[in-house]
Amino acid sequence: MSGARCIVILLASLFISTATAQQADVTFFVIGKHANYEQDLSGAHSSVDFSFFSEIFLTTDGNAANANLRFPTGETIAFNDMRKVDSGSQDNIFLISGEERPGSYAELLRHYPDGDYRVSFTTPSGAVQNGHLNFKERPLPAPPTISTQQKELKNCRMLAPGVDAVVTWSQFTNGRSDPNGILDDLIFVILTDAEGNRVAHSGRPFEGRPYLNYSNDRFVIDGDVLKPDETYLLSVEHASLDDTSLFDSVPAFTTRAVTTKLSLRTTSSTQDTCTPMTPSLTSQTTMFYYKDLERADHFYGNILGLEKTLDWDWVKFYKTGPASTVGLVTEGDGGWHKVQETNAVMLSLVTEEIDAWYEQISGKEGAVFLKDIADGGPIRSFLMEDPGGYTVEFFQWLEPPE
Repeated sequence: MSGARCIVILLASLFISTATAQQADVTFFVIGKHANYEQDLSGAHSSVDFSFFSEIFLTTDGNAANANLRFPTGETIAFNDMRKVDSGSQDNIFLISGEERPGSYAELLRHYPDGDYRVSFTTPSGAVQNGHLNFKERPLPAPPTISTQQKELKNCRMLAPGVDAVVTWSQFTNGRSDPNGILDDLIFVILTDAEGNRVAHSGRPFEGRPYLNYSNDRFVIDGDVLKPDETYLLSVEHASLDDTSLFDSVPAFTTRAVTTKLSLRTTSSTQDTCTPMTPSLTSQTTMFYYKDLERADHFYGNILGLEKTLDWDWVKFYKTGPASTVGLVTEGDGGWHKVQETNAVMLSLVTEEIDAWYEQISGKEGAVFLKDIADGGPIRSFLMEDPGGYTVEFFQWLEPPE
């Protein structure tokens, strides 16, 4: 028996003994602040939104009533019974989902500040009145980077149906064990189908089944749930737990959690194999080489007016877009290439303000134009020559490509 399987069996036995000590109706409740990210097939992340939530998790046969949450402002709102929801969101929980889903964490904190929150509910086996929880100073975790593997092939962007898939993620760097000994930082892995139905779940604490904490680094999706020619959404969440407490033997905590979501597809046949993802790229830099770096520095900084992001003696970077730069390198020991008599290289800068750029640059001393502004085919453009003989093109799409 493998060491990993021994650990899973041991954890399961511990969770079963823990669950029997909990209240008969509620396993735990939580108040959380959450960041949502998407990961593309290259591995790059993009922020989606931020949200607030609170959940009361019921046992299999448990029940609750009069569930409400009091905010630091004094406002009190009722939980929604998700057992009565007719959708893929149906679950054995009571839920509050914040109405505001802001685009930044700072804005989320303005709507839902780090103050005193109080949870109340009644059950046939007992009650919690004003269960007091707070948020401490722990930071929001970094968004996890997800990888998938089938057999010996890693970083799958398309999965073979009927084949077990191993999900791994970047290290939960600030994950920790709970100093109060109630519950360690958590990891959740969820796979949903195109209709939003959960087809795989890594488990929740206090339910008598294995689940994941910050020290785990993988989860296996049973190949039987992967059907041919389907689209799935894979989610991995890292949850830092703040204020862990017990109320009438019911565990409770606050959390700051981050979820990364990755869209995946399955192939049409079990005979197919995983199609690997392309390794991620974070930005792009074009390097130009010069005998006179000072003149090139003047051209890009003063004539074009680009923002300088790096300035060393032998190389300088200028920002040309949100994730692109042009690097100016002096000929010598630090440079890979030598300056050429004729440079058959063009730096093309795409803009939505082509006429404004032309007007701004045309009045600058030292600006050398190879072609005046004009429409041609699907673009409007003009061409310049920089001090090293490189061609710099500014263009605007008149007919954007599909």
